[in-house]
Amino acid sequence: MKFVKVLLPLAAAALILGTASARDYDGFYGKVEQMPATGNGDWVIGGKTFKADQRTNIDHGRDQKIGVGSCVKVEGGIDREGNFFVSEIEQKRDNRCR
Repeated sequence: MKFVKVLLPLAAAALILGTASARDYDGFYGKVEQMPATGNGDWVIGGKTFKADQRTNIDHGRDQKIGVGSCVKVEGGIDREGNFFVSEIEQKRDNRCR
């Protein structure tokens, strides 16, 4: 049972992050479709929902603030309770998103 509790969250994270292209092993790239006004809350990026909280670093880059249509990279991990968390949402050049 303990094995299942550990394996299931890891499998979920692999599904979320596994959709990144073969050369992008360290995160998920996508266009912002929806985002909360404050930064904390649910973000829809590339058709997937990510929950940002006080642990999430939002890096707007130098050009302009992240908004709907911006290309971003999402990085995250698994916390001690086995929940996926978003550690960073970082603005990227449009050519990184397909």
